[in-house]
Amino acid sequence: MTAIPTPSFVTVDPAPRLVFGPGAVAEVGPIVRDLGVRRALLVTDPGVAAAGVAARVEAACAAAGVAVTVFDRVAPSPTLADVEAGVAAARRALDGGELAVVAVGGGSPMDAAKAIALGAVNPVPVRRLDDPAAVERPGLPVVAVPTTAGTGAETNGFGVVTDTEAVRKVYLGDESTVPVAAVLDPELTLGVPPPVTAATGMDALTHALESLASRRANDVAAGDALRAVELVSAHLATAVADGRDLAARSQLLLAAHLAGRAMRSTGLGLAHAIGHALTNRAGIPHGAALAMVLPAVLRFNLPVRAEAFGAAAGAFRFRSAGPTAPGDRTGGPASAEAAAHRLVDEVAALSAAVGTDRPLRAAGVGPGLVPVLAADAVADVVIANNPRPATEDEVAAVVTAAL
Repeated sequence: MTAIPTPSFVTVDPAPRLVFGPGAVAEVGPIVRDLGVRRALLVTDPGVAAAGVAARVEAACAAAGVAVTVFDRVAPSPTLADVEAGVAAARRALDGGELAVVAVGGGSPMDAAKAIALGAVNPVPVRRLDDPAAVERPGLPVVAVPTTAGTGAETNGFGVVTDTEAVRKVYLGDESTVPVAAVLDPELTLGVPPPVTAATGMDALTHALESLASRRANDVAAGDALRAVELVSAHLATAVADGRDLAARSQLLLAAHLAGRAMRSTGLGLAHAIGHALTNRAGIPHGAALAMVLPAVLRFNLPVRAEAFGAAAGAFRFRSAGPTAPGDRTGGPASAEAAAHRLVDEVAALSAAVGTDRPLRAAGVGPGLVPVLAADAVADVVIANNPRPATEDEVAAVVTAAL
């Protein structure tokens, strides 16, 4: 079965360099030093700083002779104001010399760091950092150190930032702010609470599934995406139940990275368009929002992506107590639709097992907000990659199904 349409031409950029394994955090300092840079702006959030994780990165830099300035004012959903403050801090740290930006944390610090790295050397309003005509200089080098296993933000050069005035997400950055290195140390994720572990794991799973379904899907990205599906489905429930399980944490961190590499070349889709709207309008954290709507989005896209979802079903390792659909592991042509339906059921079952299967109404979303969410989602640029075109009414129906 050919699950993924193969394009006539595809280019894959191998950046960033990947350093993966327990203790990898010690390599951050040498990586920065080898860039020929002796100063770094460490971008993080208050929680990561309070947990002592940022201090471990700072110590690794100090051991390599790299002086560090800490900027820890990144909100859970970073805003243009956060980026502006970070840009000011970066310019002070620059002071005519060389500087690297080290992003430590979940998706929020990494997203903010990429925008900060670009804004530090381009004297334009930060809201214009998504305009290639306004950006004249490449950004400062970025080294990414993820502390959650979900966003895959270390794999691309764009930060998702909230414009609070327009109540929408903007995408700030360019190819120059793709991290030069991604340092994945699973030991840094051992203190992540179960609800955050669950939500970020569902985020990674959504990236993989939306990459497989994307209009720009390709066989190269599919390899990473299917492996990510396998790893998340095999290890997420274990990591939620036992947060000290280093093997499970390691595999989830790798899965998030692979899913990030996949989505970098394919883009995302409807789940993220709705998820962004839910975060902006209802304050629901990103991963939790995706988990709430993912089964409904999969059902919407299934008629045009049964083979891709059938392939994902073959990679899915979590199994609920329900009966196995015929052929959902064989991948035979006749079984593709049955396997795709089984995938949706098993995604929902995994979400239930890790506690992310809440209905939207439990997060305060009522019918009155549905039209606003649908309008926001249709206006989000990521929806262009969705395999099935969606009108506002159709998006409203998907959101309503998740209420």
